[in-house]
Amino acid sequence: MDRARTIALVAVLGVAAALLLPRLGAVRAPIWDEAYYMPAIARLHEGRIQFASHPPLGLMLPAGGDWLAGGNAQAEWRIIAATRSARVEVMPDPFDYAGPRIASAGGAVLATGLLFLLLAALTGHTGLSLALALVFAGDPAVVAQARAAQLDGLQLPLFLGALLCLVRGLAPGASAGWSAGFGGLLMAAALVRANALALAPLGLFLAFCPKQSLGMAGARLVAGVTAALAVLALTLATMLAIAPLPPDKGTPAGAIDARHASITYATLPAPRAMITYGTDYAAFMRDDLAGMARRDANATHPWQWLLGMGATTYRWDARGNSVRAIGVVPNMPGWIMALAGVILALGNLLARRAAPATVALLCGWVLAMGSLVWLDGQRVMYTYHYFLPLVVGHALLAAAWHERGWPARRLYPAVAIALAYGLAAMPMALALPVPREYCQVFLSDCGPAPQPSMRP
Repeated sequence: MDRARTIALVAVLGVAAALLLPRLGAVRAPIWDEAYYMPAIARLHEGRIQFASHPPLGLMLPAGGDWLAGGNAQAEWRIIAATRSARVEVMPDPFDYAGPRIASAGGAVLATGLLFLLLAALTGHTGLSLALALVFAGDPAVVAQARAAQLDGLQLPLFLGALLCLVRGLAPGASAGWSAGFGGLLMAAALVRANALALAPLGLFLAFCPKQSLGMAGARLVAGVTAALAVLALTLATMLAIAPLPPDKGTPAGAIDARHASITYATLPAPRAMITYGTDYAAFMRDDLAGMARRDANATHPWQWLLGMGATTYRWDARGNSVRAIGVVPNMPGWIMALAGVILALGNLLARRAAPATVALLCGWVLAMGSLVWLDGQRVMYTYHYFLPLVVGHALLAAAWHERGWPARRLYPAVAIALAYGLAAMPMALALPVPREYCQVFLSDCGPAPQPSMRP
């Protein structure tokens, strides 16, 4: 990597870190789905087996971040662990809220750098890659989501790492190691949030790309599948190693977990324990999806996300005319740019000038978006569910722009508009005090009554 690209990468990482890492513990209450993840983290600290709506890696990573941070080493976890959803009243005081959030925020910083590297691999253009990576770094929706102990900041670096392996693996003469990287990282992303599995068919592009022998195609398939299975086995084995104790049946949450544990896994040989636990976990997730609510006041729909609509309010604290709000506010110009990337890439495909990587990414966008459309109506959907197609859209914009031979400078005015919009909406991601009228520009839920449970 040349000097200019290295400087650009450091700059992107610095901007992301400045937005994502400071004041992580400023909001001293569970933010949105942290009400569910805080108890899950507590049960892992207790070493108890459990099940959740999402796969186990998404539970282990924030728990690991909290353990490394060390601020909650003396916390009383049993009270938090006893429930499936923790109100602020049951949270210890003092409690280091930054600890459970650090892994998600750090993951989003890493994701920003990986997006830059992906864009550079697609275009070879440092300026264009830097500009679009900054649009992502300054997206208030991404910042708000990643600054809480939730899943997307953990999934995005794994997903973008898989896409980078995909693009590198499609280059002439690439080794089967890129297929292994794609399979392993995509499985890891799916073990944080299962929606990443929708893009597994992209591995076929690596196996059957042009001018490749049948033997190499087989080697790439084997490498990808082997790496994916290895990551799955390692995740399940790690979960059983750090949480060997059975659920606490004397608590409401433990009683639910105990009903879904078909056996005490510690009594089984390791391979059988992993398979049994994985089967039980998958059954719990299926049952959970079947019983999930179909409606919610904050719910949005896939068609809205394409145009950067559907902001989701997480929490707010009103004091007179001043509001401290937290909301997932899409960077509307940036999200429209991502949609433009999909349209431009489709045009290049029809004109037969799309590179193999562009075709693969376009298929990936269709698979990811198709899965969201399929899920819509089966469960409540929120704006952050669009993050995977969003980053693919940014990659497609860079690739399609490069394929058309357009100068990068023509895109910079749109980038400037997106950065200005993101800066304007950023207080909604950082819980900074703003006038109520300002809040209402971006969030519909800025009502008059304060939330007494919020401790800013």
